[in-house]
Amino acid sequence: MKTKVFHHIMPFFALCVFFCVGPLPMKACGDTIPLQALQIATRTVELQWTPASTGTATTVFRRYPGETTERQIAVTSDNHYIDRHGRAVCDDTVYYSVSQTIAGVDNRGAAAVNVNDMDPTAMATWGLVTVDEASQTILLQWEASPDSDIMGYLVMEGSPSMVVDTVFGRTNTQYTASRFATDTVYHFRICAFDSCLLAAALTDPCNNVVVQLESQPCSRSVTARWNHYENMPGGVDHYELWVSEDGGAFSRVATVGATETPQSLFEVSEAAMSVQAYVKAVGGQYVSLSNRDTVAFSTAERPAYFYLRKVSTSDDGAVVTVMAQTDPQFTGDDYKVYRSVDGGPVAVVGHCQPQSDGSLVWHDLSARPTEAVYSYCLGVLDGCGRNEMKTRTGSTLLLRLEEQGTALLASWNGYEGWTGTTSYDLLESPIEEEQWVSVGATTAQDVVVSSDGQQGGGRRYKVVAAEGNNSEHQLGDTLQSAIFYHRQETQVWLPNAFTPTETSNNYFGPQFLYMDAADYQFVIFNRQGLEIFRTTDPSVQWDGRKEGRLLPAGSYVYWLSYRKGDGTIQYRKGTVTLVY
Repeated sequence: MKTKVFHHIMPFFALCVFFCVGPLPMKACGDTIPLQALQIATRTVELQWTPASTGTATTVFRRYPGETTERQIAVTSDNHYIDRHGRAVCDDTVYYSVSQTIAGVDNRGAAAVNVNDMDPTAMATWGLVTVDEASQTILLQWEASPDSDIMGYLVMEGSPSMVVDTVFGRTNTQYTASRFATDTVYHFRICAFDSCLLAAALTDPCNNVVVQLESQPCSRSVTARWNHYENMPGGVDHYELWVSEDGGAFSRVATVGATETPQSLFEVSEAAMSVQAYVKAVGGQYVSLSNRDTVAFSTAERPAYFYLRKVSTSDDGAVVTVMAQTDPQFTGDDYKVYRSVDGGPVAVVGHCQPQSDGSLVWHDLSARPTEAVYSYCLGVLDGCGRNEMKTRTGSTLLLRLEEQGTALLASWNGYEGWTGTTSYDLLESPIEEEQWVSVGATTAQDVVVSSDGQQGGGRRYKVVAAEGNNSEHQLGDTLQSAIFYHRQETQVWLPNAFTPTETSNNYFGPQFLYMDAADYQFVIFNRQGLEIFRTTDPSVQWDGRKEGRLLPAGSYVYWLSYRKGDGTIQYRKGTVTLVY
């Protein structure tokens, strides 16, 4: 028996102008052309009438519920007509009338018929229930109902089956059950419904496969158990157990027959820290995947927490300090320190023991953090003495300084030891001073240090990294690089001629990059050795005058002394031509 997917209560109003109230099919009151309407198939109505005049064409009209006017659907010389509906007619009253015009007189007949969907709704059939490999969500697939007027499908689960969602469209035969956990067994059914909202019979229940792994402490044996897959088209031929160690590739370790107990015992390698497995239910062209379950090979004797805090370098680059934190309740006391240089091979370089509060501190005196990036992590074996737990890796900060014209680009490698964001601050100080100032706070790994081109002497720089408050342990740690030194090369330019009466090149004096103003002197002499200009201010130049009076054209001698960025005093002597 067909059932309605949705129930509607609709009032029925008889149109008294044209129709008598009575059982359908029925003939209109006062018809001059007796008309009968009878449904003979789904969406098909047969009309028969006694014409008022034989051989006169008859016009056939139809009106659906909700329409205000009737529409012409045929003109025929017969006394019957088959009306095949192009739209869904679902337990609705359809109104018909016929008309013959004879000698200017309109002879009419009218009838109404209750039209139903007389064909049973064909059910859908199962494809499979599986777990999508990429998204790890339950995926339902089925074969479409063969009915052409299928409006969609109800996805149902449980016993008794309850509707969980609706999929519209006859050929939409896939559903992602994302709100259902893959580690729980569910029984799904599919119910097709047509354009009249009439439901087909439900499919048989079909379930997902759930695998569970079990392992005893300090054991390398793992037992996998799973449930049978029900109602796969053609039946299940066998089950396959696929296993991955430590995130590696999956390989098949067991095949179990469809009628055998769904479980398997397998061994893992001594070095494996964890194993993940899933099951394939295989039958003909169908393969259903289970969830993925994981077992970590640990015991109760394992630190509840163990993490790297920071890797920091002393100012002089002589010591790298590695700090970590472990669970003080854990009885293990041999923590290995691993190190690699510039991303090379990882090797054990030391051991340390935790303090009473679980803190771990190790100093590397052999590193050269001003020349390479040193990366560190710590590891400790579990209570079985076989599975090692490691921290994240943290690296020293290596600062690089590169001149770019009058600016300096400071760049460094990012610190990866914290889980949240990391911010950086580039600090600067004159070589002979102890007062550090910030020249660039950023979350990037580079800062451009600008220069006014007049400041000489060397500078020293270091980078300080700060742990963001969105980091996992929220300790607010900071670390730093070693100090890196930089001396700008002093550069001096002097023209060999100038024209004091022109609009350009009308002053003569040195131009500097990175010059120390201390010990600066600039003196001009005429050819007779008479001093005509002197200054100790680098910004003051000679305008070709002495006491406001322009001097004659010709050659003049200059003498210059200044202090370079490296602290040495330099002297220069030459000639310049004054031109008019």
